[in-house]
Amino acid sequence: MDWTKDYFDDIYLKYFLLAQKEERTKEQVDFIEKFLEKDSYILDAGCGIGRHSIELAKRGYKVLGIDTSPIYIKVANETKSQLKLENASFDVMDMRELSFENTFDAIINMWSSFGYFDDGTNEHILRLFFQALKKNGFLIIDIENRDYILKYFIRETFKEREDGIFILERRKFNPVTSVVSTHRYIVGPNIRKDYLRHIRIYSLTEMINIFK
Repeated sequence: MDWTKDYFDDIYLKYFLLAQKEERTKEQVDFIEKFLEKDSYILDAGCGIGRHSIELAKRGYKVLGIDTSPIYIKVANETKSQLKLENASFDVMDMRELSFENTFDAIINMWSSFGYFDDGTNEHILRLFFQALKKNGFLIIDIENRDYILKYFIRETFKEREDGIFILERRKFNPVTSVVSTHRYIVGPNIRKDYLRHIRIYSLTEMINIFK
């Protein structure tokens, strides 16, 4: 079952995506920019509402942001229009079905958007990324590091927001599959919902071996 279809909805948009601070986005893009040439064409795979794409476009880069959520792409396009950014575009697209070849100077995959599927599919996505990159292009993946997660594993967190929303998260780790499963409960005025998230976490050694 593809858990992403239920997980990334309007509630996730309101309480998680829109809650991200602009300063954090700028700091992340500062890092990304270290690897870019001035006229780089960038693919933001799993762009969400386009936080990084928009910031990159503001700095003069040409960007294509893709995501499977029509809701998030709509928000990204609205932001692009408000800011009159002609060098950014956003499309509903699944990274598992990319068909680009030798197109982008860089591909970014941010905010733990890698590891959503089984190992074979995850590695298939990486092959599509490299197929889409130009020679000497850069691939930047922001992932949850397995070694760090296990060392500081937090089984349960609880948060009460100022708007009266309560968020409880319970996590389990499968040592055989290296999958972290998170059960998230959101409760508040006019809202009561729970979600399941399953993400394959990789160690540095595993990622190096995959890239070889």
